[in-house]
Amino acid sequence: MEEQQQQEDPSKMPVFKEWVPYKLRFWIYLLFLTIFQFSNGIYFGCMAQMSGESGLTQSDVLMLSYCMMVGMAMYFPLSFRFKFRFANRTNLIVAGSVLILCNLTVPYIDSMPVLVAVCFIAGFFRLYGTFECLSNIIFKITPSYNYAVFLSFVFFVVIGVVQLHDVTARYITYFYNWRYVHLAAVGGLLILIMGAIVLMRGHRTMPVRPLSGIDWRGMVLWAVFILLCIFIAQYGEQFGWFTSVYIRVCTGAAFIALALNIWRMAHVEHPFLEIAAFRSRNLGWLLILFLVMNLLLSTQHVLQNIFTSAVMHYDYLTTTSLKWPEFLGVMLGAVFSWQFLIRIKHAYRQLMFIGMLSIVLYIVLMYFLVSPSLNIEKLYLPLIMAGFGHVVVFISLTVYANRNVIFTSYFQVLCILGFVRMGVAAPIGNAVYSRAMTAAMASKLGSMGSDMNLNVLPYVEFDYSEVASAVSSEALVTALGELFGYSAIFGAGFLILLACYRVYLLVSVMYI
Repeated sequence: MEEQQQQEDPSKMPVFKEWVPYKLRFWIYLLFLTIFQFSNGIYFGCMAQMSGESGLTQSDVLMLSYCMMVGMAMYFPLSFRFKFRFANRTNLIVAGSVLILCNLTVPYIDSMPVLVAVCFIAGFFRLYGTFECLSNIIFKITPSYNYAVFLSFVFFVVIGVVQLHDVTARYITYFYNWRYVHLAAVGGLLILIMGAIVLMRGHRTMPVRPLSGIDWRGMVLWAVFILLCIFIAQYGEQFGWFTSVYIRVCTGAAFIALALNIWRMAHVEHPFLEIAAFRSRNLGWLLILFLVMNLLLSTQHVLQNIFTSAVMHYDYLTTTSLKWPEFLGVMLGAVFSWQFLIRIKHAYRQLMFIGMLSIVLYIVLMYFLVSPSLNIEKLYLPLIMAGFGHVVVFISLTVYANRNVIFTSYFQVLCILGFVRMGVAAPIGNAVYSRAMTAAMASKLGSMGSDMNLNVLPYVEFDYSEVASAVSSEALVTALGELFGYSAIFGAGFLILLACYRVYLLVSVMYI
């Protein structure tokens, strides 16, 4: 009788054994969720040491990080198929076990293709475990199944814990070795597996549904297409773009993979991504918004990192401390989104505008702060704005997709958005700003060198190394300010377009 009552009330999480107190069940799942967020195939915070010890370049480490994100996106269309096929405890144990294997093998693999495959698998199973945790606590978070409340919680945990994990990984890397981060992840996953075995039972939320009918070939083809696009964006500058045979071959292969995917959508009965998902309402608008958001946030990943390392010469721990105000911004953004969407119904468009405005304000503040004499405390406000805007835009656009996409296509749309959000927009944005920074530096150094040759008096003795260093530093600051300025103009222009589009919709509704 008690078991039947538990099954009738999913908020009590009947997957746990009867002797586990109800009040602890939510926190156990939250612990498991945190462990999954701490478990990757590759750790961005360890990039510097990995590049020095393993022979991988920073471009290689970034490529592997993007591969993991693509693996995460690929799980969305399969999420309910796995949940309905296997018991809750089995899903957690399998996801944790695969992630343990990935964390144990990555530090000792030198082959880049093998690392790409391992990181892709790690991303897939990371979201596998994350989805299993979230799907069991949603009724505890919001019994009325309010998606605005749930997504505010989800993105705070996912983005916020990622920020904390990056800080933790950096501290472990600084004081010990980057391989210890993988060992810490393995330790957490072992706790998770033991907890699932001891505290949970083989409970199923739905009748068993076989995995037959899944378009595995389509999944591989879409993964190949996205990974090739990432490779082109990530290594294009390094290989000289289309002067390189690697870039030309990858471009041709990407077009072939895309053509095969389009053909399969028209001829396969149940393709991995169906045509209906691409025809979803306002999908193109959502893709543009995610692309612009990631492009603007690339200023933080590229320009800010150059500023803090090459201009301010912050050490490793000082740079790590800048993650804390960003985490505060993420927390404030999640709370603000939750309250905003609860108090003002169907206000996700306004919320999205506020998030984009916050990101643009971050860029504007950085434009005025780029200076060699800057105090580190002045960076806190723009970093809070960046974290705030990041999580607010994520929440608003995902809620918007939930309200405008039919349920049968929703998780496929999340996969498509994941391609842009996690796999394509970030490397393209980084490539654009890296290329722009190279061009701006070349231009500034050329103009400053000409001015110096004209103004230096003959027969005057001076230290050429000090002059070269001063010129280089001045050119770097000038180039950074210029790129932040152009980004602010682009962001402000995009906000004006959003406002005009909103006014157009209101006028259209009033006219009708």
